[in-house]
Amino acid sequence: MTPAINEKRMVQLFCDLARITSLSGKEGAIARRLSILLKFMGAEVTIDDAGRKIGGETGNLVARFPGTAPAAPFLLSAHMDTVGPAANVRPVVTKDRIASDGTTVLGADCKAGIAIIVEVIKTLDENKVPRPPIEAVFTISEEMALMGAKYLDYAALRSRYGLIFDNEQSLAHVITSAPAADKMDIKVYGAAAHSGVAPEKGISAIKVVSSAIAAMKLGRIDSETTANIGFISGGNAINIVPPLVELSGEARSHDPAKLKKQTRHMEDCLRKAVKKIRVRDGGKLITPRYEFLVEQKFPNLRIDKTNPVLPLIAAAMKEEGLKMIPSASGGGTDSNVMYGHGIKAPVLSTGMRDVHTTHEYLDLKDFFACARLTLKVLEGWTRLGNIKN
Repeated sequence: MTPAINEKRMVQLFCDLARITSLSGKEGAIARRLSILLKFMGAEVTIDDAGRKIGGETGNLVARFPGTAPAAPFLLSAHMDTVGPAANVRPVVTKDRIASDGTTVLGADCKAGIAIIVEVIKTLDENKVPRPPIEAVFTISEEMALMGAKYLDYAALRSRYGLIFDNEQSLAHVITSAPAADKMDIKVYGAAAHSGVAPEKGISAIKVVSSAIAAMKLGRIDSETTANIGFISGGNAINIVPPLVELSGEARSHDPAKLKKQTRHMEDCLRKAVKKIRVRDGGKLITPRYEFLVEQKFPNLRIDKTNPVLPLIAAAMKEEGLKMIPSASGGGTDSNVMYGHGIKAPVLSTGMRDVHTTHEYLDLKDFFACARLTLKVLEGWTRLGNIKN
């Protein structure tokens, strides 16, 4: 029989963590707090050098708990950072939820996940429940393009399956699919000229960009693909033909081939817009040009039906009176990056709601149920034994 979690202790730990300011790159205080707690719980705790690589206060924290049964290692992960405003968070606990006082975010994204992981391991230990080796990974700078997960030391991890806690949907929804994303940084160079004296000698970079964007397919491309231009900056003065425009955008798709096609389409629109314009200044031919730099923000996530964790989740949800709903997300989580490194981890809901706003709150019903569900999954994983990673 699955042991009961300590709901009061979960709430206390969450509130303690919520009060610690931990903006992206500033996770030093919460990492120290967790390091002390996890060592006291019997973990071997290490901090990698991801913080140094991205200019943060600390690296990713990895806590390894030895198994008490012959089973494959299992990963549990949540991120330590939050968005702002997050100074002086004051958790307000009511019967069915925890909220902030309305002046800050709450930080349930993703401190609810951290509290769930800690409570689950404590409950297993206190009740001497057989467990697999557990690798608890607490990442930094997830809110800044998943930077902590990108620089995580994967060579030091043994787990190939696990659970990520970073989902604001209702508990029944388990994220098994999420898109890959490309970030584009673009510069378009025209030619400066006095707009009142000799405009014919100039090339407006703004006009070139406008033509390109007008030709681009943006927004919802299909059921798997989206694209957006989110930033434009250019021009010096109203009497100068603008010689430079900078813009940034992104494309996302659950299908890597479609992502590649959309990114190529956006560059093609720029190339065609540039080719349209030619200006002569005396005997000299002036043409615009562009730079188009693409960086993969994160790979796609695709947990297939053969993943052995999914039936364990489904069985645990059935005991909670729920039917598991495999869901696709439009955003990326650490699970995307980990999937690219061979770790297949569905994403569970923790009860967090209205994240990234001062209206954020934690639904206690789903918060507690997620912990119970995780306990059941770990019990089921242990019964599977040394499953091949």
